[in-house]
Amino acid sequence: MPLKREKKLVEGKKNDEIYRKLQHHLDKMPIGYPRAESGSDILLLKMLFTPEEAKIATYLKFDWFRTMESLDTIYKRVKSLEISLKDLEKTLDNMAKKGSILSKMEGKKKYFANAPLIIGMYEFQVDKLSREFLEVLSNYVGEVWRKKANPTKYDQLRIIPVEIEVEPELGIAQYDDVRRIIERSNGPFVKINCICRQAKDLAAEPCKMTEHRDNCLGLGDMAQMYIDQGYGVEINKEETLQILERNREEGLILRPSNSQKVEFICSCCYCCDGAISSLKEITKPVDYVLSNYYSIIDQELCVGCGSCIERCQTIAIKLGDEKALIDKKRCIGCGNCITICPSKAITLHKKEIETIPPESMDDLYSLIQKEKRKSTKTN
Repeated sequence: MPLKREKKLVEGKKNDEIYRKLQHHLDKMPIGYPRAESGSDILLLKMLFTPEEAKIATYLKFDWFRTMESLDTIYKRVKSLEISLKDLEKTLDNMAKKGSILSKMEGKKKYFANAPLIIGMYEFQVDKLSREFLEVLSNYVGEVWRKKANPTKYDQLRIIPVEIEVEPELGIAQYDDVRRIIERSNGPFVKINCICRQAKDLAAEPCKMTEHRDNCLGLGDMAQMYIDQGYGVEINKEETLQILERNREEGLILRPSNSQKVEFICSCCYCCDGAISSLKEITKPVDYVLSNYYSIIDQELCVGCGSCIERCQTIAIKLGDEKALIDKKRCIGCGNCITICPSKAITLHKKEIETIPPESMDDLYSLIQKEKRKSTKTN
């Protein structure tokens, strides 16, 4: 018995070393995976990877869909593990299926890469969340991930207006126009259950804004991966626009990928999304989001009904002298107040300085990585 116990202790120590090596490896990605003093980082990795999978993951690179590595390329790198090509493929397929890594198919060739924790491994747990996983994730994110994973000015998400008109002399850029984003996309399209709302359902705190869960959308390469792995349901362009219209009617905030080639669109709310809920607690939300617009209320047209006040998720509107007033420091340009105004008193205006998103998510992550390297050299 003592020998068996000693053997288990040795194996456990070796496994912990494997997971620590993986943590260091993942932390080199654009969206890092920083070390947690409490050990919550390792505990979370153990929920996402077996020891064998963790070892293989240390040989994978991080690349978004444009530059992912083929199975054959990965196999050449892992030869020291003495694993057959067939077994490697089987293990990588399983890792992709359970949402630990990114994957794609091109013809008959398979490609794989490591995924960030968020947006990535967490979102890929859709429809299979557990309370235990959420508890460990919450501890880790709160302890260190939120502060250190991405210390740059580049966010993974931005905010675009719901489908409304913008002041005609300026118009709306095509990468901010949700209808044009969908209409210009070659697809495929996928509807996905919202991971944030599923997490709140598990906590017995259901969404206060919508009863629907299939609020999130994937486009292009991201959609194809969700379809291949069974994370979502393929839909057509018309159905995609219908879901966006439903989300608009319910007052959800549109948050697409921070890229001109949009890969996903989240539809968020203050009661389920941590980033949106935190905006209510700070004095100047406009400094913490990427958005090119803000709302203005025509005081002559406003009837003081208060509909926009109830609609606004960042407490940017209040009732003044029987008229609604917008605090520009709090307005994030989502446009939801406009859709509910009965007197058409609210219009959306473009900011003087426009933020143009990177061409693709690959370009976004390249920018983040460069910024992180600069920061490391400076420090």
